[in-house]
Amino acid sequence: MRKLLCVLALWTAVLCCVSSAEPFYFGPAAATPPPAETPAATGTPPVPAVNDASDYPLGRDAFPQEKGEATKILFSFLGDCTLGCNEIDHGKKKSLDYYIQEYGFGYPFSRVRDILAMDDLTVANLECVLADTSDGLDKNTKKAYNFRAYESFVNILTEGGVEAVTVANNHIGDYGQPGFESTVRVLNSSPVSWFGSTDYGGQSFIYEQDGVRVGLVGSHVAYYWQHTEEMQQMFDDLRAQGCQVIIAVIHAGVEYDKRHDDNQTKMARRMIGWGADVVIGHHPHVLQGYEILDGVPVYYSLGNFVFAGNFNLRAKYTVIMQLALSFDENARFLGTRVNLIPCRLSEHSEINYFQPYPVTGQDAQRAIRQMQYDTKPPYLLADYIENVGALQPFIPADGQE
Repeated sequence: MRKLLCVLALWTAVLCCVSSAEPFYFGPAAATPPPAETPAATGTPPVPAVNDASDYPLGRDAFPQEKGEATKILFSFLGDCTLGCNEIDHGKKKSLDYYIQEYGFGYPFSRVRDILAMDDLTVANLECVLADTSDGLDKNTKKAYNFRAYESFVNILTEGGVEAVTVANNHIGDYGQPGFESTVRVLNSSPVSWFGSTDYGGQSFIYEQDGVRVGLVGSHVAYYWQHTEEMQQMFDDLRAQGCQVIIAVIHAGVEYDKRHDDNQTKMARRMIGWGADVVIGHHPHVLQGYEILDGVPVYYSLGNFVFAGNFNLRAKYTVIMQLALSFDENARFLGTRVNLIPCRLSEHSEINYFQPYPVTGQDAQRAIRQMQYDTKPPYLLADYIENVGALQPFIPADGQE
């Protein structure tokens, strides 16, 4: 009997400890701070053996000077960046929330920051809302995945070297109009510029440097099909404002399909007809291929990048797409050249540590082969060169030689 009472007392103590344990939260100042121990389910992120970015110290020096070139502007484009998790996952130690609390806002981009610091503008697809509350989440917006990051997480972008984002995707409306307005308010109060057309609002963005104006527009495929006249007018307005180049960012395709579909091609072709000089795609979450349509390069999907929407990985590879725009002494657009820097999404093949990093050797070749799989002749990608990337041929602008 005494042994039974001891066992019961022990179980009672255990249950009391479990019931009193508070979940981890990362939000406004009033939230409960996390416990200090490392989460057993994920462990401490592996310490990299080398400075990954040191393998790619080139930046614009990776690009040769083109014939007649007086000015080169270098953009870096990144895949899907979901800085927040599903609503039901806030407070879990597997979430990015925990890693930010433990390692700081600079953690997610720390292994690529030196590469991004060497360009003129880094652009990412921000596939979540930035809001401290779940306002706007109701029966009309609730779905399998509603991605929300805390407003302070905009510092992940600023500390990571990301200067602009597109919000034209299928998750900017996860919290309806309140979520969109909160996101725009946070971005407008930060150094991060934004662009993209959505049902909740939108705008284009003009980047200026050395007498050159580059316009950026973005759209989700559903919005695009319903607002073709508004989208075309946006292209016309950018040309009227003196943009020598327009980059269109499209959000379309089938998730985790390694090949692009007809909708992506039709959308790209239509935007080229409106005046796009480059088309870059997101949404499939995996790397897809490349082709030239009517003289314009189209990269259908850059895959994921810092993607906190899933704790486990469904894809391993991504790229940093570095896009060089060349201009002559009169600021006339000459053409483009791309360098693809292969990266892995996480140090672990299955666990998402929310920290992509550049790779070399066989890993790098595998990433480029994934893009090659969806790239048809005669537009095959140039091979990967160790410590340089997959440097593609120069593509002259329309009418140039």
